[in-house]
Amino acid sequence: MDTVRICKQCRQPLPENAPEGLCPECLARVALGSEPTAPGTRVPPDPTALAAQFPQLEIIKLLGMGGMGMVYQARQPRLDRLVALKILPVDDSTRDASFAERFEREARALARLNHPGIVTLYDFGQTPGYYYFIMEYVDGMNLRQLIQAQTLEPRQALELVTQICTALQFAHDEKIVHRDIKPENILITKKGQVKIADFGLAKLLGGKPETALTASQMVMGTMNYMAPEQREKPLEVDHRADIYSLGVVFYEMLTGEVPMGRFEAPSKKVRIDVRLDEVVLHALEREPSRRYQHVSEVKSNVETITSTMPREKNAASAPEALKPQPPPGFVSYVLKRFGIFAAAWLVAGLCLRWALGDASLNTDPHSSIPIQIISGIFILACGLVGDLGMAKFILPAGFVLVVVAWLEARAKCGLTL
Repeated sequence: MDTVRICKQCRQPLPENAPEGLCPECLARVALGSEPTAPGTRVPPDPTALAAQFPQLEIIKLLGMGGMGMVYQARQPRLDRLVALKILPVDDSTRDASFAERFEREARALARLNHPGIVTLYDFGQTPGYYYFIMEYVDGMNLRQLIQAQTLEPRQALELVTQICTALQFAHDEKIVHRDIKPENILITKKGQVKIADFGLAKLLGGKPETALTASQMVMGTMNYMAPEQREKPLEVDHRADIYSLGVVFYEMLTGEVPMGRFEAPSKKVRIDVRLDEVVLHALEREPSRRYQHVSEVKSNVETITSTMPREKNAASAPEALKPQPPPGFVSYVLKRFGIFAAAWLVAGLCLRWALGDASLNTDPHSSIPIQIISGIFILACGLVGDLGMAKFILPAGFVLVVVAWLEARAKCGLTL
């Protein structure tokens, strides 16, 4: 009787060819860095164990791991800044001189990608146990987390795609193809700025068929985003493979689903501008020659649609929602509110004086008790009826209160005098 193998992560029966004791679904989640590793799989080193190999850094914690290595949050004490440390284990497939040469060549190429939409590479090198990159630390989330956290508004998706296109076109102009565009590699700062991560690593780690980084690990997390020619001839792809992957990401942002098999146009699944169908489907053409030939063309078409779309009420995109509001001006805030206060105070006093008459201002015992009460309350509150001299105390006090409120409003915008 055959023994049934059980997945170490979800405890479900395993297929016969399942590697490393994980079912395909759990292995994919581990490869994407969204699931902790199960016993028996590759275990990331503890930050304290890495300290000896990276004396220039204070390694804080593991951020994630996948088919392309492990990423840690670290700090550079001399510069007092947070960085991301990506390490690639030195093993049988990466120990030879050809890999070391290719690693340095690719790293130098990545270092040229100086663009606000691309994660900056600060340094690279090799220790006895690892190849490593020291990169810009992005405080925010990746696109996968954003999609899972909320349903993106069409305008928000368009603005994010526009930023992605700008960064990709810059890289393509530098003759660098990403080869692994997917939501996990698209980071978004707290201010809504897109930053693309892991440029060139797919080529570096998948450049030789005998690479110990198995095809199953590498493909499971990215197969649905790969261009058809990339699956068939991964070493011969050009920048148009990135355009196909961008089309998949765009489709997913609009619909919440990845296009697979015979898929419908985005407008058939969600309520969006039908003009977006042409953009997405053109990027997803199976033949590279029939796709957009440059990312800038995608950006141009998206911007045209965005400029003519009606803005949704009560809907703000991630970048717009995070933009700081302009600080209130002294004239528009203080003088306006003080003028309203002074006018209301004056009108109320004159109206009450007219209604009660001058006799209501004394304590005439013959006046009715309600009249005495009303006039007494008014005199205490406003000091206007019969004694306009009180105004020199009430009005300055009101002015001071309005100025204090103005200063508090400016403080919320991070401004001081």
